[in-house]
Amino acid sequence: MPANNPTPTLDTAAMTTHGGELSRSLGVGGNVLITLSGISPASSVFILGGAALAGYGTGVFWGFALAGVISLLIAFCYAELASRHPIAGGDYSLVSRVLGPAAGSAVFFIGLVSLPLIVAIFALGVADYLGVAIAGLDPLVTALVVIVLATVTACFNIRTNAWVTGAFLFLELAALALLAVLGLVHVERPLTDLLDPQALDVATGGLAPLGVAGLVLAVTQGIFSYNGYGGAVYFAEETKNAKRAIARAVLWSAIITVVAELVPLTAVLLGASSLEELFGAALPVESFLAERAGDGVTVAVLIAIALAIINAIIAIALQSGRLLFAAARDGAMPERIAAPLARVSDATRMPVVATVVMGVLALAACFIPFDVLLNATGSTLAFSYGFIAVAALAVRRGSAAAAPGTYRMPLWPVPPLLAVVAIATIFVIGILDPAQWLSLGIAFAIVAAGFLYYALYLRAHPGLLHLVGPEGDETDGPAA
Repeated sequence: MPANNPTPTLDTAAMTTHGGELSRSLGVGGNVLITLSGISPASSVFILGGAALAGYGTGVFWGFALAGVISLLIAFCYAELASRHPIAGGDYSLVSRVLGPAAGSAVFFIGLVSLPLIVAIFALGVADYLGVAIAGLDPLVTALVVIVLATVTACFNIRTNAWVTGAFLFLELAALALLAVLGLVHVERPLTDLLDPQALDVATGGLAPLGVAGLVLAVTQGIFSYNGYGGAVYFAEETKNAKRAIARAVLWSAIITVVAELVPLTAVLLGASSLEELFGAALPVESFLAERAGDGVTVAVLIAIALAIINAIIAIALQSGRLLFAAARDGAMPERIAAPLARVSDATRMPVVATVVMGVLALAACFIPFDVLLNATGSTLAFSYGFIAVAALAVRRGSAAAAPGTYRMPLWPVPPLLAVVAIATIFVIGILDPAQWLSLGIAFAIVAAGFLYYALYLRAHPGLLHLVGPEGDETDGPAA
């Protein structure tokens, strides 16, 4: 950055290398609303939770409960890292400033690839749920329209987006509350029945014990289902008193997500008239809802799920724009490319160009075969969490003392150590399962491309990369 264009303290103004400011207008509540919208607990319960019920039966109770514990451990890591470095850009910004620009480049590539692909996956599924009310929807056309509308919405000012996503979020949480009530007022079995994990035996049509490997996979499904609480970090420069508020936003988002997903799934397990029929249904959660509430209510809830998916796309579009904006501001790409991407709109105080570019990438991703999209995003989360856990282990080293008011996780370094063990277990299970090799291979390739980008470009241009620090200073970060 030129010496005559200093960056003010981020606690008062989030300045870019090109003079724009993000609007510091969110409280903890507004940040949590947008973050929860990106997680979309309702669609996670109906889609990922439903698939888990079909595959792992009552093991979902233990699997999602253990996944909740692991998610909270990772949330502690995010909270401390973000409190020390309250900067837009999510995982990329945190990892860059703790582990160095090489690891940061790898994490940037993960986000650059996975976020548009996730948006495409969500968008291509909207027609399945809106189809209960509007017959004949084409999934591709619907996806393209939804992404365009979501990207336009994500270019509005951040408070408007908080209100929009909050309204949609209310609908999906109401749907989850209904699901929980329907299960808990028609309890068919005691909670102790869920303590012995059992899944449907396709050969006999009855229940059979779920092995340890199946339970581990259920935990993995739960971790994916809860994912997204770290999204609060993307809005650090738009959150008031960020050093304290971001940690609270991350932790509240994680806690609310675990409760909002685990309670309804447990209620479904307790309230289903027949576990065999529940686990054997093509769509277990929808099947339970139709049985207990009737077709009319089911249609209304499925429409709410479609709106929840659209809401998630808006929230992820907001995150995507800030990832690209942060990397451009840091100078992690050629100046000619970085300059427009790091600009902030004077009217909305939003990184409009970066948001639109990521939206265009999501539109292009809709033309990729769906199974390729799934494989390309399936294992990237484990890599992201791995980098965050390692960064949380390293963040208190040497001279990296915490400033006054910085959040410090309890029992450090136990949470990041346990998180590393859990993530390593996921990798081992994936390596032992040939069906996961393609997904793991793609994730490895993305990470390798990030390190290669650093080695061949950023390291060869040492004057290019300037990491904006938490107090508005610049640093080249730790040595790679």
